[in-house]
Amino acid sequence: MIKSKYNWNLNNPTEYISDSIAQRLKLSPIIKKILESKNIIEEEDIQRTLNGVDINHDSSLLSDIDKAIERINQAIDKNERILVYGDYDADGVTSTTILVHTLQKLGAQVGWYIPNRFTEGYGPNELAFQNAYDEGVSLIITVDNGIQGHAEIKMAQDLGVDVIVTDHHEIGRTLPEAYAIVHPMHPEFDYPFKYLCGAGVAYKLAQALLENVPNYFKAYAAIGTIADLVSLTDENRSIVQHGLKVMNDSCPVPVKALLNQASYNDEITEETIGFIIGPRLNAVGRLEDASLAAELLMSDSEDEAEFLAEQVEHFNQERKDIVAQITEEALAMAENYVSQGHQFLLLAKEDWHEGVLGIVASKIVETYSLPTLILNIDYEQNHAKGSARSIEQVSMFEILNAHQDLISKFGGHHMAAGMTMDIDNVEALRDGLNEWMARLSETTSLEPSKKIDVLLDESDITIKNIKDIQKLRPFGTDFNSPLFEIQNMTINSLKAIGKEQNHLKMTLGDSTLPALFWQNGAYATQLDNGQTVNLIGNLQINEWNGNQTPQFIVQDIAMDTMQILDYRSKSKNTNFLNNDQSTAFVIHSKVHKSNDNEFYYGEVIPVEYDKIVFRDLPNTLDELKSTLQQTQISQIYLVFQHKMSIYFEGMPSISLFKQCYKALINKKETNLATEGMMLCDFLNIKANSLKFMLKVFLELGFINEDDGIITIASQPSKQDIETSQLYQARLSRIEVEKLLLYDDFNHLKLWIKTQLGYSN
Repeated sequence: MIKSKYNWNLNNPTEYISDSIAQRLKLSPIIKKILESKNIIEEEDIQRTLNGVDINHDSSLLSDIDKAIERINQAIDKNERILVYGDYDADGVTSTTILVHTLQKLGAQVGWYIPNRFTEGYGPNELAFQNAYDEGVSLIITVDNGIQGHAEIKMAQDLGVDVIVTDHHEIGRTLPEAYAIVHPMHPEFDYPFKYLCGAGVAYKLAQALLENVPNYFKAYAAIGTIADLVSLTDENRSIVQHGLKVMNDSCPVPVKALLNQASYNDEITEETIGFIIGPRLNAVGRLEDASLAAELLMSDSEDEAEFLAEQVEHFNQERKDIVAQITEEALAMAENYVSQGHQFLLLAKEDWHEGVLGIVASKIVETYSLPTLILNIDYEQNHAKGSARSIEQVSMFEILNAHQDLISKFGGHHMAAGMTMDIDNVEALRDGLNEWMARLSETTSLEPSKKIDVLLDESDITIKNIKDIQKLRPFGTDFNSPLFEIQNMTINSLKAIGKEQNHLKMTLGDSTLPALFWQNGAYATQLDNGQTVNLIGNLQINEWNGNQTPQFIVQDIAMDTMQILDYRSKSKNTNFLNNDQSTAFVIHSKVHKSNDNEFYYGEVIPVEYDKIVFRDLPNTLDELKSTLQQTQISQIYLVFQHKMSIYFEGMPSISLFKQCYKALINKKETNLATEGMMLCDFLNIKANSLKFMLKVFLELGFINEDDGIITIASQPSKQDIETSQLYQARLSRIEVEKLLLYDDFNHLKLWIKTQLGYSN
């Protein structure tokens, strides 16, 4: 049995697309099921999803937009100096670029500034605002930040510098005292769509300020939308669709330069943004000053863009190396806290690079499905600073907001946050967050889950159906790529692949469907050909040498039946299980226990162990039966280590025993050192067999032995050879070896299942 890592929640829609709509729109059965699972059942909504539609809400409905426009125009008319104050992530640099270019087109005297993540942190900064004032700036416009900058904004306003906040992050208990706040979630306004990203808000402000918005603004707004993981529905979906079209029809010079450095020349999709463009723009601000990324996006020279993109690529490679090192350390720390029962993982260490801690937090969440906060301890600055990532059941903004008395500064939303705090408060915050989680767990299940769109038949997995599914793109937050479940798929072949054998490749079912399970190569040791599994995952088209084949990208795997895995071959080992706390090892009674998860044959193994390794060969089959019959098991690994085998030597016959005894009587005294091999030759047996027979005679009192000299006992009692304990032990050992070491594996599995009470 393999337990799934997630609870699989198959979506059972309550409303369905009518047959008339399905026929009119020529919906294939699989597309119909997917749309129904996403509650898209009305004809207009279906057409909008399949064909795209220009959802462009009226910018005038945004909070304080008229006030902001009036103040910006006033600044332009009076030739005031304007500063666009951005942020250091992909959303921040794209929103900065959009607004700076907008103001330049209007003839404004505009500059821009992106705070340094390490020296200034996220959001408004008093020193930066003071410097702007000293340089004659009279209007600051924040993009992708500002909603939490109460003190800094008040300071600027008190100096006579007006601050217009454009932001999309969660609004706290109070609003900053800014000149204007342009925010889709402003509580006093009713903008039709609440989930724009920073670049989306900047794009809407550009629409309000310009008669003709440049097409490449759509591309940058799409990059910010995908990279910031905001909801890919409604207006955001339209922004991304239009932005992708722009990038594929006439790719902006800076974006093309980035893709050239990544050696990417295929169609640009949401995945291109999510896995290639976004991470590279983010990498600069994670390691150094993000101004480089903004300079790249603002460039219109191919040579300059290529030069800047090359530097960005360097930062991206460096970022990968740093992330790998910190992740390894953080995973070890997380494992310790998980073993202690922590439900919120606060991991803190000195000399962790602050810029990549959000990525590391995401990897910890992927591994343990627990909300995670990763902090760098900086004793020189006397603070801890880092990033948090959450799970669906826990609002990171809410949980950190409930402990803001321990936090100097933080900002974020439901799934992510960044923060700074005093080092002395780290332990108190860890305790507080876990207490909060303990209370939440009383009313809310924290079990990780996956929402499954459609249960597929193997026959549904065709190139045509996969191409139909791709018509639903772009996929993203709140409009995920369809997750499918397929059941009872027989494994035809499997192997671990990759440099470190950390990925799993399989072929499945009658169609020999190729399947890949990234970062799960360990399953190659837990599965076997011919077994049937249930899987959830996504469908892709794999292209090789001009041929297209369906491919299943696995996200989780489960097996309902108990597994018995054959590891009797010396070429196999179970080292991969040594550090697994859910594994019990059954050992020989003569071996000293060295760990708490080691048990002798016959002992009851606690239910928390769902994997059992029968490491040593038992003395008798009854010992093994006893263990099997009183233990609940989902996976059995058969190893059966042993120093020597006697099965092929067999049991000497009774007539051979008699012949040997007669030979000893005739000699009256036998010196084993000088005459043992002669006796073996006479009886036509090996030395081990002779030694065994002599031990049986000695046990029964038929002979005496003194320093290798054998003599016949003067008055031996009459006993059958079969009454010897050594004789019976050898019979048992031969029986054990025959079944456990040398029998056909299928027959052995059947015998084990019988002991466990299975009917077949």
